[in-house]
Amino acid sequence: MGLLGAGVMYLLARKRWADYFLGVIALLSIALAVTGWTTPLDRSIIVESFSGELGEAFRAAVHAYPMTVRRFAIIINIVGGLVLIGGAAYSFLRDRTRTYNILIFIGGLLPMIGGAAIGFFGDPNFFFEFELGGTVFLYLGFLYSDRYIKAREAKVASALERRKTGE
Repeated sequence: MGLLGAGVMYLLARKRWADYFLGVIALLSIALAVTGWTTPLDRSIIVESFSGELGEAFRAAVHAYPMTVRRFAIIINIVGGLVLIGGAAYSFLRDRTRTYNILIFIGGLLPMIGGAAIGFFGDPNFFFEFELGGTVFLYLGFLYSDRYIKAREAKVASALERRKTGE
């Protein structure tokens, strides 16, 4: 999510702000990688976790790393997700012809809802369903944005051609 948020920053904010944001995400990612590589992984938790239901296994396996490692991933995902969701909403509200942003907004929101569902309902299976839904909506938003941009470019090229020929 952090890099998706950085991409949104480059699309909607001044380059300097986007550079700062990307720098923060890069530093957090480096901290995550370093702490992940240097902190011993409790393999017994992973082996024991995956002997049961898959959703519960992922929920339990998270604890194989201490919070000192996981906090970086949590921050990256929350900040990147909020920027993605906020950027999609802002872009749609600014130009309501960009309806693909509604799909991107939903695609960013669904994984956050799924993550919250684990805490509220205690059922980790919800998370995977919301992750899948988020992925599908983000992909559809990307496809529709590509169509929107190509149609807009064709319209501009046509207008320039008409102006050139004097119509």
